[in-house]
Amino acid sequence: MPNILVGAPISAADRPASAWASDTTANTDISSTTFIAGTPSVSLTFTAPTSGAVLLSVGVAGCDNGGTNRVHLAPEVRVGSVAGSVVLAADVTARGVGIPGEASANVHRSRTTLLTGLTPGTTYFARTMHKVSGGTTADIAVREITVIPTPLGSSFAGRPVRALDYPPAVWAQDVTQINNPTNAGYITGTPEVSVTFTAPTSGRVLIVVGGGLGNAAGGDRIFLSPEVRLTNSSGAVVLSPSVTNRGFGSDNVAAAFHYGSRESIVDGLIPGQIYYARVMYAVATGDAGASTQDIAARDITVVPVP
Repeated sequence: MPNILVGAPISAADRPASAWASDTTANTDISSTTFIAGTPSVSLTFTAPTSGAVLLSVGVAGCDNGGTNRVHLAPEVRVGSVAGSVVLAADVTARGVGIPGEASANVHRSRTTLLTGLTPGTTYFARTMHKVSGGTTADIAVREITVIPTPLGSSFAGRPVRALDYPPAVWAQDVTQINNPTNAGYITGTPEVSVTFTAPTSGRVLIVVGGGLGNAAGGDRIFLSPEVRLTNSSGAVVLSPSVTNRGFGSDNVAAAFHYGSRESIVDGLIPGQIYYARVMYAVATGDAGASTQDIAARDITVVPVP
């Protein structure tokens, strides 16, 4: 964000609210090979900022009972409402997320891209759309979509904001390999991967958790998920770890490390309050039970957003 954190207010149109929608209603035995909205539709409306650009993220959890069919989920954006003209058509190749033909357990994935060329001040409608590569046995457990207005850019240099409007983004990572963990409950691991951050005026932050996960035997899963507390590691829990709601999970079929992340909005924070966020991990129970899964890397990012 070069040249914009200079020191006084900017207009409301420069920083409209971020938006997030999620639903855990199961959509089972999907047969459509063209994009459909599903039931219920997971959608939101947002106002384009002065920059005309937003971060657009979609996430999914799904599997295929037959073990051969893939699930694809992608964003669709229209002007105004579901009846409006299409600005961005659903396309898994360009902006979507896909999972393999995992047979027995949900795979959690997300993808984030930048959408530009929007008309400042215009209301847009965005929703998730999904399809399968074939067959009739694939299921979706979670669908979600996030829209975050991006900073103004250098053409708006000299329109400063207050320090609390955009406190610094923070990031932490550790690549110490953790082999064959057995904990079914979430723990921090050694070393702990954590950050402290200040909640912005909006009370909202983008939180991203990810890393590298794998399993040489291809039978067990492992999950990474964020935890947020007040002030420090001993503070009251604000957000508990949950792979279903905000975490990143490995594939049941992974034979080597694979890497990814998952993003979501945490809102309702107290402006100016110091928070503590860290990566937690747990292994799945009820899989192969061999405890052969490994972690190659863990990372967490917190970005103040409008």
